[in-house]
Amino acid sequence: MEDEISLRDLYLILKRQSRWILTITVLVTVAAFAVSSLLPPTYESEAVAQALVFSQDGTELEFPAAAYVFRTLPAGAALGVGFSKQIETEGPYVARVVGDAPVKVKARFDDKKNLLTIIVRGRDAREAQQFARDLISAFDDYVKDRVFQSAGANLAGALAQSRLKLRSVRSQIGELESSLERVPHVTASEVAQAALEAVEIPPNVARASNPALAYLGIELAKQQAQLASLNAEIASLEALAADPAQLRRLSEQVAQVNVLSPPAVPERPVSPRVLLNTALAAMLALMFAVFLAFLREAIATEPAVSAVPAPASRAERDGAAATPK
Repeated sequence: MEDEISLRDLYLILKRQSRWILTITVLVTVAAFAVSSLLPPTYESEAVAQALVFSQDGTELEFPAAAYVFRTLPAGAALGVGFSKQIETEGPYVARVVGDAPVKVKARFDDKKNLLTIIVRGRDAREAQQFARDLISAFDDYVKDRVFQSAGANLAGALAQSRLKLRSVRSQIGELESSLERVPHVTASEVAQAALEAVEIPPNVARASNPALAYLGIELAKQQAQLASLNAEIASLEALAADPAQLRRLSEQVAQVNVLSPPAVPERPVSPRVLLNTALAAMLALMFAVFLAFLREAIATEPAVSAVPAPASRAERDGAAATPK
């Protein structure tokens, strides 16, 4: 078929257009190299940290009411996610560190390993490292603040619950004291004492001369002991509520940020990548130049449309036939 083109034809086209293709490729490559070389370098510093919250039951804090205050605290993974969102949205903890500085901050959180990666890009290597270090410090502040706020909320809840228990115990003590006044002062017979012991009444109650009075006295003593315990507990909680500095100090004992990979001063810039940019520009320029070469050949070899004479009219044919030869 006449429309088919062979490899030889392609070769001849490329050979004819080789100078033009080479010129475009070289010009674009040189331009890409020059532009990439003139771009300012960008350095990247990276840090990896982990938020830990332990001793949530308060048993290791040596504080009477710590179990109530530090019973429920945010997990380390939740704190890592929260700070990564602070970085994404430029929250207050990040804004006070970065401000208007010409740096870009990114975060990546691994929820399986509870690892927060902070990445800072800037024009200066030491500046990028310093901002990464400051953001790790901001992460530490964020974790301790969140634990402190949660402990404060737990403290308020523990106080409210203890005061409710205190009211209930006082009410029960009042009822027991009223019942004690109404108990008849009679002595139980041996038969009654044996019957009470048979139904598993404690011996110290069943064998008492007045079991009802003994039972109410024991219950009253229990409630009074619980009252004293609640008063001491409330006093400790109120003292802690009145001393935010102590509450923060205790919060910092259960909250910690471990820096697994501290930020370092980057030795080489991450951008621009001069050689990579130049190679990509050269490949794209070569492909584009070859396409334009074939386009030029197609335009140059397009055949001109030949003029076709219009058919003669019937009168002209009759006139031509009547003309003597």
